[in-house]
Amino acid sequence: MSSVHRLGRFSTMSTTLPQLDPITGALLIGTWASSLLYMAELLQAIHYFRTFKKDDWKLKLYVAVTFAIDTISAVADYIAVYLYTITHAGDLVYLTKQNWAVPLYLISTCCVAFLVQTFLTFRYWRFTNNTIIICFLSIPILASLGGGFSTGLTVALFPAYKDRNKARISAAVYVGTQFSADLIIAGALVRELMKAKSLFKGQRRLNRLVLHTIQTGTATAVLAVLALITFLIDVESNIPVGILYTSGRVYVLSMLINLNIRDSKNFVFTLTTYDISAQFRDTNEPHTSNSRSVKSSLPASQSTGTQPPRPRWCQST
Repeated sequence: MSSVHRLGRFSTMSTTLPQLDPITGALLIGTWASSLLYMAELLQAIHYFRTFKKDDWKLKLYVAVTFAIDTISAVADYIAVYLYTITHAGDLVYLTKQNWAVPLYLISTCCVAFLVQTFLTFRYWRFTNNTIIICFLSIPILASLGGGFSTGLTVALFPAYKDRNKARISAAVYVGTQFSADLIIAGALVRELMKAKSLFKGQRRLNRLVLHTIQTGTATAVLAVLALITFLIDVESNIPVGILYTSGRVYVLSMLINLNIRDSKNFVFTLTTYDISAQFRDTNEPHTSNSRSVKSSLPASQSTGTQPPRPRWCQST
């Protein structure tokens, strides 16, 4: 078939197409925003692996796996848009269904959220050793993971837009618990930072860390709320999907920035040690081997004047 005939056929079919803005337009805009954030994410990842080579290999593997899964999610976004706008352009029947890249994006994104939330929760636990709060935090984190997988599988089994109501409950659970977990983690970290303000040499450094924690926690939460509201308003629109196209990038960026914000590459993160104050210590300060860890409350034995040995959360090399 000649190109003229193909264009004539597309012109004839396009007159019967529905409004594409909430179907493919939202996805296309989502990939634009996702691309910008992915470039920032890539730069942060390169900086981390080049600068902090002494970090524990298990942590570096954890970061690499998280970055790889998010890359899969980003590629799935591009595939979905390409199939809608190029491969099946003008195909009205194809536009009534969600292609296979959509559930792939959903499942990979919820995995990224789970990994980053787990990382931040682990930070909080190393900072406080508060097992009760960790158990409480695990509920929305696991619920979000389950809701994301359930939503992705439902879309894979029932791809038609008219069947999206089948995923209404699981999608609401996924986004709602994700929002809750992000805010609780950010709030818990800020609370402990404010309680440990005496650790910091200046108020400016504490404010910087608190602001960073709030920004990274609320950014993903805001995306989740916007996506949930738009989904509940119109379940057949792709606007919430386009909004969440950026969520995976924001999650990984929050983890990488948390790692890269350290003032010196000589502060080493491992999966068993961590000192949140080390991120903002003056790099010209002498770092002794008997660095003290930060606790939410002082041990009772301190009233006797004795100092029990404390675990080091940061290894100075």
